[in-house]
Amino acid sequence: MSSISAPRSSSLSWQPVLCAAATSVAYVVLYGLSNQLTSLRTDVGSGVFDWERLIPFIGWTIVPYLSIIVFFVGSFFLDTDRESLRRHVLRMAIVLLVSLLCYAAFPLRYTFERPRTEGLVGVLFDLLGHCDMPYNRAPSLHIGVLVLLWARFAPVLRGAWGMALRFWFALIAVSVLTTYQHHVLDVPAGVAVGLLALLLTAPANHRYERPCRAASSSPWW
Repeated sequence: MSSISAPRSSSLSWQPVLCAAATSVAYVVLYGLSNQLTSLRTDVGSGVFDWERLIPFIGWTIVPYLSIIVFFVGSFFLDTDRESLRRHVLRMAIVLLVSLLCYAAFPLRYTFERPRTEGLVGVLFDLLGHCDMPYNRAPSLHIGVLVLLWARFAPVLRGAWGMALRFWFALIAVSVLTTYQHHVLDVPAGVAVGLLALLLTAPANHRYERPCRAASSSPWW
């Protein structure tokens, strides 16, 4: 028995690493390619409300904005349940592919000019600028992924850690606006795509449960 279970356990231990690496590469390559293609188009819109100019630019929120990378990678290592990991990867793929289709069908550009930043904040914005462009707006991929990360982390972080998670994830959500990366329209669109991925991949026995019933037992995702 030991000679059989050891390789299986070793294989399982490598799965999160492979899933994290493959998903990360897919996001970086496909998102970057989509950005480049949109930059070549002449039919790019804006989709911005006049009152959005009241939203302040808050430089330090680049820290929570970029911190989603840590949660993104960490989300693949939360447990050793193969089915849960497979579902998480599938959700990530759905959010990415649906978002890319939306970018192709409804290309939008961010229109506000970001104020000059200095120091560490300036360095972080410079790094972001080297790998991002003001396209790929609605739905916000940041928000879509954040919905999936909440579904992944919330069931395992409770008490004080759960409260801290809620606070930090709220900062990440707000930061897409205060770093001048997205307009307001992109946020609900991102939430919708994230929820769509959760609904499409929910376990069959939980898919049609009432929210209050699911909340009283175990998370439906």
